[in-house]
Amino acid sequence: MASVKLYQKDGDAKAVQMQEGIEKKFGYLPEVFQAMGRNGDFLDSLLQLNTAAGKGLDPKTKELIAIAVSAVNGCEYCLSAHRAGAKAAGVTDEEITAALEVAALMSAFNNFNKAIGLKIDIK
Repeated sequence: MASVKLYQKDGDAKAVQMQEGIEKKFGYLPEVFQAMGRNGDFLDSLLQLNTAAGKGLDPKTKELIAIAVSAVNGCEYCLSAHRAGAKAAGVTDEEITAALEVAALMSAFNNFNKAIGLKIDIK
């Protein structure tokens, strides 16, 4: 259950218009876009950032990065959404598992290195 009001096409006019397009794309209106649906400028800005981020990366690579970051950040919603996006882009289960292995590896090294305060000597 969401901890904020979900706007199901009852936010400002721009948000309603954008949500209608999102609903057409997905066949329903995902809760993440309902939660952002109060303010069309905010929703538009995030969707523009989503389009701009990772330009030059193929869709599979972009989704694998999103999966790894979502896993490390502990966002189950994002992990599920980007796993679906990855599968739609042709990513295999083995590639998803490999991305999660790299995320786990980096998380372990990052935490270890932060804890002991190593001098940066690999450049």
